[in-house]
Amino acid sequence: MSNNLKGQYQKHAKIKPSIDGFLGLIGFSTKIPIKRFTTLEDMSGNVFLWPYIGALIGVIGAVVAYILDVTLKIPAFMSATLVYCFLIWFTGYNHIDGIMDMGDGLMVHGDCEKRLSVMRDSSVGTGGITTFFIIAAITIAALTSIPAGKIVAVVIMMEIAAKLAMITTMEFGSTDKKGIGREIKKGMDYKVLTVNLIIALIIGYVLLKDIGVIAIFATVIGALYMSKVAQKNFGCVTGDILGASNEIGRLVFLVVVVLNLSLMI
Repeated sequence: MSNNLKGQYQKHAKIKPSIDGFLGLIGFSTKIPIKRFTTLEDMSGNVFLWPYIGALIGVIGAVVAYILDVTLKIPAFMSATLVYCFLIWFTGYNHIDGIMDMGDGLMVHGDCEKRLSVMRDSSVGTGGITTFFIIAAITIAALTSIPAGKIVAVVIMMEIAAKLAMITTMEFGSTDKKGIGREIKKGMDYKVLTVNLIIALIIGYVLLKDIGVIAIFATVIGALYMSKVAQKNFGCVTGDILGASNEIGRLVFLVVVVLNLSLMI
């Protein structure tokens, strides 16, 4: 293991819980209008709470899903599409921007610097549009396959899993030289990640039993792979990669849940 990686895993997270940082992270992660000034440093000190902000997003999304699926009894495909679109809107389109930028970067031939340059370009190309379409199509298909009786628990857990994927990719990828990801990463280390993983596993078991545990583990494995892909193609984990990890983490969780439910039938 190189000295750079050793330093990365031995660092200590700069945890500084604060109301400003917590509210700032909520405002950054959702469309909730937080009228409060905060800094990246404040948010970084509260990044250990990201999975629980994911739980908040999941609860709100679950309410929408319950109304559509159970109360209004809208057809499954339409309900799944509306829930997914709501989550994209409610999270401020940030993660969709990340998945599209990553798709553009991966499509380019060249070294890490060239791919980074393309990923940071404001325009969107074929790679980004195609990547988003694939992620969206599989996510909606998976949501469509969830039984109405489990939709609330699954929506809550998939948003926790999405944020867990973000902080996992963040921890195991090299730090970006610039951008928001560099500052945010200061609030994460392997100890904080381990505690969050354990809590996510407990919540997963409470809501979905063994399926929840298996899907959380699969999400973390997927996030580890994401960090490897980012390292190989971009040389670091950027803010766009974190956003992409959110979307792919949600997708992995849903697909694993659907596969397990299918095996139980």
